Amino acid sequence: MGKELPAYTIRIAKTPEDVQKCMQIRKEVFIDEQGYDIRVETNDDDHRSTHFLLVLSETDEAVGTIRLINENNQLGRFAILKEYRGKGLGVPLIEALHEHVREKGGKEVWCQSQAADPTQGGVDATGFYKRLGYVNRGEKYMKEGTVHQDMVYTIPK
Repeated sequence: MGKELPAYTIRIAKTPEDVQKCMQIRKEVFIDEQGYDIRVETNDDDHRSTHFLLVLSETDEAVGTIRLINENNQLGRFAILKEYRGKGLGVPLIEALHEHVREKGGKEVWCQSQAADPTQGGVDATGFYKRLGYVNRGEKYMKEGTVHQDMVYTIPK
């Protein structure tokens, strides 16, 4: 028997309040929890991106976000608050982004997945992306002091 997925909605962050909720989730995950510098975490890509927000239906709490850099279909800044990870919420968030790209005629989505060694305190998200159909593109590389792997997903027709 599978885990019970909490009721949620996913919307594109169009209001300043929703964008702020996205940024707050990113701050908690990437800056407070993972130790990234705020100057790395927020950048000019935010202004040319579509931001998605996952909100729990019961409490109206914003618990997940992801952004799509529009001109190159790059998925990034994917974050679920720590206490809500492992509940199956990440998959529908990424699927909403995939559907958005498909609707605008995109052929693929790519990301720079963290691929650091968890035994050394890093995060390796590549297995998660592979389960969703992403494949590695190129070799691993260092970015902002962390090992990364480019991965690509082909949008089904």
